[in-house]
Amino acid sequence: MNERLQAGIEIATVTAEGILFDGRMYTNREVVKKKWFDLAREKGEWKIPIIHIKDYHEAILIISLKYQEVSVATRVTLEKRNVKDVEDYYDQLNQLKQLKKSITKQIN
Repeated sequence: MNERLQAGIEIATVTAEGILFDGRMYTNREVVKKKWFDLAREKGEWKIPIIHIKDYHEAILIISLKYQEVSVATRVTLEKRNVKDVEDYYDQLNQLKQLKKSITKQIN
């Protein structure tokens, strides 16, 4: 088979609930850490460029011109998880990372 992936560049919307593209919500650790969703809630939504693979809806590539980086955002099913749950998860993950750093410093 000589199938090629078909990708496209599109525009998504950063909202208070997540990154909205094609009727689906996406998120990742970096945008939560940078508080994009809080900012969208406080100051309003904004548009960002993304790259998506045709017929694959589980992830998109976010192109952050402000931070000059590209990152993968995974799909969030809001019926199962709300944005607060996702933010809490990432907060707990970051706390564990800080604890690991602290313990590593104490050991060395």
